[in-house]
Amino acid sequence: MADERGERRRAGSCLSRFRRLIMATTLAAAMLMPAWGADAPAPVAGAGAMTPLVLAPDAVVATGNDWIALPEIRAGDGAIVSFNVLSMHDRGLLQVQGSPKVETGPEAGRVPALAPWIAVGSAQPGLHVDAWHLLDDWIPVATTTTDNVRARLTYVASRHARAAWIRMQLVNQGTSPRTVRFGLTANWGGLVRVIYAPSVIRGQREQAAAPAWIKRTQVFSFIENETTFAWALGHPDCGDASRSGDAFTATCQRVLAPGQEVAANFIVAVGLEESSAEYSERVLAAHLAEWGDQAVLDGERAWLAQRLRTTGDPALDQLVNRNLLFSSYFAWGRTLDTEQFVGFTSRSPRYYVSAAYWDRDAMLWSFPALLETDVTRARDALDVALGIQLRNAGTHSRYIDGVTLEPGYELDENAAPVIALARYWRKTHDLAYLKQHRPALDALLAGIAGHRGRAGLYRTEQDAQDENRRAIYETYDNALVWRAFKDAATLYRTLGDTTAASRYDEEARQLRRAVMQHLVATGAPGADGPIFAFGWDGERLEFDDVPPGSLLRLPALGFVGQRDPVFVRTYAWLHSPHFAHSNAGKPYGLPGSYRVPYTTVWSIADHLRLDAGRAQALKILRASAWDGGIVSEQVDPVTAASIPGGGAFATAAGYLAATVCDLYCRPARKTPPKTATDEGGRP
Repeated sequence: MADERGERRRAGSCLSRFRRLIMATTLAAAMLMPAWGADAPAPVAGAGAMTPLVLAPDAVVATGNDWIALPEIRAGDGAIVSFNVLSMHDRGLLQVQGSPKVETGPEAGRVPALAPWIAVGSAQPGLHVDAWHLLDDWIPVATTTTDNVRARLTYVASRHARAAWIRMQLVNQGTSPRTVRFGLTANWGGLVRVIYAPSVIRGQREQAAAPAWIKRTQVFSFIENETTFAWALGHPDCGDASRSGDAFTATCQRVLAPGQEVAANFIVAVGLEESSAEYSERVLAAHLAEWGDQAVLDGERAWLAQRLRTTGDPALDQLVNRNLLFSSYFAWGRTLDTEQFVGFTSRSPRYYVSAAYWDRDAMLWSFPALLETDVTRARDALDVALGIQLRNAGTHSRYIDGVTLEPGYELDENAAPVIALARYWRKTHDLAYLKQHRPALDALLAGIAGHRGRAGLYRTEQDAQDENRRAIYETYDNALVWRAFKDAATLYRTLGDTTAASRYDEEARQLRRAVMQHLVATGAPGADGPIFAFGWDGERLEFDDVPPGSLLRLPALGFVGQRDPVFVRTYAWLHSPHFAHSNAGKPYGLPGSYRVPYTTVWSIADHLRLDAGRAQALKILRASAWDGGIVSEQVDPVTAASIPGGGAFATAAGYLAATVCDLYCRPARKTPPKTATDEGGRP
């Protein structure tokens, strides 16, 4: 549908910066080159996009896969403050950290779970990162130089592994030999469950060497009545190890001649108990040893290449790709104990309501990003909404297993999976999937029907900010239901049920008429005619807006056109000083609300689809540093700086990135590069 997709604008004939070369066939071909520049990593054999990542010293970098997330890699020293897994038993995240107690506030003052370090000559071990780059907008690379020894650290969460690895590479750029020690210190300080707020789990923390047949691996166990979680640290290239209390250190020591290079891998793996953690480490270590770490890295990059997009504007490409991938792996993942695919707001503790599920967030915000980059993953996500989460559809928020977390009915939560199913159908024409989920479609629409109220409008208990409002008949929510009815008519027609299709076409027609009759009115202070009201309580109209479900999104839903006189007046009023949260006149201002008063990610995305707001939205996109490049809930309307507390917002990252992509993107390349591992089997 043209209105929903928005106006696609393609860039000119720029050469894509995501061009891939044929990847290296051996580890030797990919070793560090002595001629590294001062400010950038060495070229990787077969490299595609290696882009600089500008970060404040107190920022963090994130990467991860379905099984393990590294949400807090400190910009200043490359330390991993925490990492986490998903647990169905615990209905949220299990977070490994360096401290035995919950620590809040800046990551800079916290004991990290994993800390890489380097010591040249007699210097004390430590690490100060000079610069960060990203491989393919997802794999972080840190570089630093100490006493002519140049180091590069690459953080890789291999997509199929229940593990991640840090690749440390050093080269002596000086003219005399250098004695270097380098390694990684693990602090097994505590295990925390995160559902919104972190809480320490009480149990026994143990660590010991893995069995002799799994060499150079330390295992960290969390024991209640029995082991309930374990992780392992492998150091296959470093033979020295020591322990002091909760800290375990793996050390390499070398004397490097001028121009000589050295590299080592450190593997952090997760499991339900000691054996599974040990073996997850062993499998990845074997792949790295057999194929070479460069070949394994190139395999990951070949997979990423298929998912990268370009806007034709390098200033936007990193933002788009990084946030598409962040939404894919920090709003979705697999639980370690049941292996189920689940969804949640964010897998990062930096977001204030992490690790819980909303249909609105999952299906309206993150799902379009999955559909843009990985249709199979999008289908898995839709299975969540139409499966484990279906029984409580419409409920404010739920745990990852579908159990109610916060009660309260919301129309947008109920309508969201219907709209997502229609999006999936338009993308794939997967009739078998549609037939399979007809009962879910029926159930979702029955839930909406149960909330039909006065004058043919539908009522909600909470607005799109999850707050109870007196005006229960909300314009945006009813327009969203209208969209769901129009989509339902299409789906039923596809299924051959013309009676149901005609019924929902008529329901949509009547609902639109009710909205225009009862939710459009004069009376907004300073408005020059009738505008869309926020909502109605059956007696009084309320003139307001909330960015997660804004009146400014009505054209994107197809409910009205951008040039409809009522919408034009509504747009003008929301951007005027007469609206208390307009942020009018501020350099990076867009309308906010009583709860999110600054410029929000939703407002930026919605304005991108509007001719009148696009220039301002693009200006903000380019000006903000966001949360280390990851979308945050709000930015300051005066400075464009990210507002603390709402960072690492994974579902909204998908919403913004997918909106930009819907308007401007094309694939970075039509086919992925062929790698050496394709010839003999993929690692």
